[in-house]
Amino acid sequence: MVWQAIFERCYHKCPELSEQQLERFIHTWNQPLSEHEIQEIIERQRNPFPVTDPLHKRYQPFHPTKWNIPNKRLPTAYIELLRYSNGGEFSNGERHFQFFSADELRSMMLAYEFPEYMPGAVPFAMDGCGHHYAWDMRTDKHQDEYPILVTHSGNLGYEDAVPIAETFMELCKGTISAEHIRYG
Repeated sequence: MVWQAIFERCYHKCPELSEQQLERFIHTWNQPLSEHEIQEIIERQRNPFPVTDPLHKRYQPFHPTKWNIPNKRLPTAYIELLRYSNGGEFSNGERHFQFFSADELRSMMLAYEFPEYMPGAVPFAMDGCGHHYAWDMRTDKHQDEYPILVTHSGNLGYEDAVPIAETFMELCKGTISAEHIRYG
């Protein structure tokens, strides 16, 4: 695949992953949460409501021990992108991509608490305006692909997510912004 021909603009190309780094990533991105990750997630939870708010007493922190990370393979086209650029920033028309590096994919999924708010979704990029591109891995893949949703980081949930592409290449070749797809 010639990635230089896929994107109209390359704002920042990162070094490619070595085959050894790629193999490690492929076999570790979806491991169960470690004790360290669980503790980190628990410690950062705070009641968002002031003590005077009636919702303060109703706040219940969530339990990351109940989270499941999809035990699925990532699309081949995404793996090929990592061989070209381990993360990076690109665009086509009005569609902008800030791809997560192999090291960032899992950490961003956990930082934004996707397993809590969108179980089965795996974010792999953002658009620069707070929108995530995420694979919907709730069902089995079709020919090495999963549907791709766009959702806003401030309002994660399947009820507000919008389909943007059926394949990774369809997403990358698209020219309409994620914001326009979501809001019209």
